[in-house]
Amino acid sequence: MKHLFCLKGLTLLLLTATLFSCDKGDDSVREMWEIEVEQVTDATSKYLEFQAAETDGLIDVSGFVPNMGHHYLNPGLVDGTFELEKPEIILYAPNADGDMEMVAVEYAIVPDDPNNPGEAPEGFTGDEDIWHFNEMIGQWQLHVWTVLPNPDGIFAMFNPEVGE
Repeated sequence: MKHLFCLKGLTLLLLTATLFSCDKGDDSVREMWEIEVEQVTDATSKYLEFQAAETDGLIDVSGFVPNMGHHYLNPGLVDGTFELEKPEIILYAPNADGDMEMVAVEYAIVPDDPNNPGEAPEGFTGDEDIWHFNEMIGQWQLHVWTVLPNPDGIFAMFNPEVGE
């Protein structure tokens, strides 16, 4: 009888510990892609200062695109490889004072055959990321709204918070 009481007590203790460790509000329980977004955010934090983009030779390849911003490309990174901490493009949008503010990053992956691009690249862990093939320039693209929150989702192509 004493062993049964100890077993029930141990089971109750384990159940209690499990319930508290699985709390959905616990910040320590995150998806791998969320951790990866944090990694790219950290890796690109120097670009929060627009001057860093200019100093590193990034070039505006788009002008202002509504619901996206200006696409500042690092030509040295453009290839067929997804590198988590090295997005090819940093997106900027002018603030109310006209100063450029970083809003997002974008990956631009050139497939071996742009006329037959095949499947989207493997990017972030899981299937949350939304790749788009841009036929005009022959590359896979993935936007990640690392700075400006996007009500349509962190991986959505367009962000209504960026002006028209």
